[in-house]
Amino acid sequence: MIAASSEQLRTADGVVLEVFHLDSGVPGPTVTLLAGIHGNEVAGIVALAQFAREGLPLIAGRVRLLPVAHPAAHAANLRVSPVDGLNLARVFPGAADGQPTEQLAAAIADRLITGADVLIDLHTSSPDTDMPFFAGCLDDGSPGCDLAVALCEAFGAGTVWTHPANGIGRTVSTAQELGIPALYVESPRGGVLTAETLGDYRDGVLRILAHLDMVDDAPEGRATTLRLHGNGDVDRAASTPRAGFFVTQRTLLDDVAAGEVIGRVIDSDGSDAFVCTAPAGGVITVLRTQAIVSPGDVLFELGTRRA
Repeated sequence: MIAASSEQLRTADGVVLEVFHLDSGVPGPTVTLLAGIHGNEVAGIVALAQFAREGLPLIAGRVRLLPVAHPAAHAANLRVSPVDGLNLARVFPGAADGQPTEQLAAAIADRLITGADVLIDLHTSSPDTDMPFFAGCLDDGSPGCDLAVALCEAFGAGTVWTHPANGIGRTVSTAQELGIPALYVESPRGGVLTAETLGDYRDGVLRILAHLDMVDDAPEGRATTLRLHGNGDVDRAASTPRAGFFVTQRTLLDDVAAGEVIGRVIDSDGSDAFVCTAPAGGVITVLRTQAIVSPGDVLFELGTRRA
């Protein structure tokens, strides 16, 4: 078992990031693992903290762990910064002399993403929306995509979601610009952490390391039974123009046809304030779970099944 050594990265404003390095001493890939980009998404945070404490059975290569990428958001149990209101997952590659969240992005991009051979960014769904357990990556034919897709399959979540483009400001888009294969992970029931979910994250990471010949073996994962393709950008998902109470009529991973009703936003007087329908056929890959909604809140997103 290879033990971790720790390093403190500091931004210009003095924010400290606790990074852990594990080096087998044998030539091989360098893998960077990030968690806590959104402070209230805890599964990856705990999984990486446990790896930092327990070590990893590396036989080749190096691993960089950053369990808490956004300390202020994590301390406040928020998705975005309580300091400047910015979303760390939307400001990469950041700016060393920018706002506090931009400084974090710059430190992570410069010191942890740059120089990696593979980037893995661990997320979960938000407490107000649900997603399936999946690994996702870019698949546009550019260099590194084939490896990224293979690593998504190796993670063993059972669902792989590939995208024709990366959103602006993401860790994975910064990796793409550097030519680094990158993937991210999401899971359902944001804000809830079970022993099963934690084990899924830990085992998935070990399966990726095994695929890269960095560890000898790993627990068997789920066979991929659902492959999706589409933008995967929650910022561009269907949202409500009206406040009220969202009543869902479909469930996560349902297949829907164009025009089919997915749910209704009910006004306080009991009338329909907004009826949300599928703009095209697809699979429900994101679905609102919190009933009370405000204008602009995401209600659902659709993906397309891929052979």
